[in-house]
Amino acid sequence: MSGSAGLGTSFLIAAIVPGRILRAIDLVRVPRDTMAMTIQRAVRTDHPFLPYVWAVSIYLCSRVAVALGLVFSRKYLPITAADWSAGPFWYHQLLQWDSEWYFKIATEGYRYNGDPTIQQNIVFYPLYPMLARGLAAISGLSPADALLLVANLAGLLAVVALFKLVREEFGDQIALATIALLSFFPTSVLLSAGYTEPLQLLLIVLFFLVLKRGRYLPAALLAGLAVADRSTGIVLLPVLLWEMWRNRDQKPFLALLLPCVLLATSGLWLFMIYLWTQFGDPLVFAEGQAAFHRETTLAARLVAALKLEPFTRMFLNDWNPWGQDSWFTLLFIVLIAVGWFRLRSSWTLFAIGVLLLPYLTLSGGPAGFVSMGRFNLVSFPLFVVAADLLLRTKWLLAGVIGLLGAALLMNTALFARRIWIG
Repeated sequence: MSGSAGLGTSFLIAAIVPGRILRAIDLVRVPRDTMAMTIQRAVRTDHPFLPYVWAVSIYLCSRVAVALGLVFSRKYLPITAADWSAGPFWYHQLLQWDSEWYFKIATEGYRYNGDPTIQQNIVFYPLYPMLARGLAAISGLSPADALLLVANLAGLLAVVALFKLVREEFGDQIALATIALLSFFPTSVLLSAGYTEPLQLLLIVLFFLVLKRGRYLPAALLAGLAVADRSTGIVLLPVLLWEMWRNRDQKPFLALLLPCVLLATSGLWLFMIYLWTQFGDPLVFAEGQAAFHRETTLAARLVAALKLEPFTRMFLNDWNPWGQDSWFTLLFIVLIAVGWFRLRSSWTLFAIGVLLLPYLTLSGGPAGFVSMGRFNLVSFPLFVVAADLLLRTKWLLAGVIGLLGAALLMNTALFARRIWIG
């Protein structure tokens, strides 16, 4: 068995025979010049594409857990009359909550009646539903199927791109562990659901791959697409500017500054121009958020967050899926602190931004830290740091992945029945 093949197999069946498999892996350590973390490469490299097969296999195994969650939900959890359904087939259960808003955008376009106290689809970003709408028009698929196809294809491509990115930095072992932790993370059901997270993760990882090669204009374009998908994309702008400033001796900074800023924010200001022309208010997407947060304004939520009020309302004794977000928030803070000394500065800056954005804009409201597990699903540096730490005790890694898989199955079953999971 080659080193790469043995490595992939170890992650697929480590929960069964972790000691035997892991002892069979022959690895050497190669020190990094720029980061404290060490790179671990398989000795044999005669099958360069085989590690990608293992990465995809790990991800597909996690999708089996998602499928089983859907089957369990359909068989054992009751359907209420209030359930919204996008279609008759079993996989349409993956279109819940925000998926309904994206479905309406894809089928009806944006609608706004002028009342910001009523929940309306104007607060959701356009890229994902518009891609689904275009796919449905071209292929003849139903809008529901198009939403799921775009999300699932983006999720699969994101895993491949992420494996490539982490592999280039740290080698096969950490890259495969990162994929495993991300794929089985409880909120990763959304990588298969009708949500923006799969497309967002793909655009973010492609951004970092392009940025690593010093191609600032293409990176800015990817950032612009990311912010057209969801608000998290705006975090890529300071990352881009930081990398441009750090490498200003190699490429002109001022000459590229304005074009890159315009491209990196294009998804946002083009959306605002559309809202201005259609509804007379370019900021209606932000004002409309109040209806989703018990009519609290963005300013009020920001002030509460700056006063650290969300930390006084943490749910540390609630182990329902929505109650685990307080623990996830604390875990993410710890991983960012650890990653500060182990990752590229741009990766750490990105992770901080992804955590701070929902904290400053949402957590100060009545929801508190709810959905932090979902918002940080695209923060891949967190999973890289966790992979490096858990690989020091491989049986613990296998146990953690097993627990995550069980939580993923449970979250899928609840999500399919429109029960809030964060």
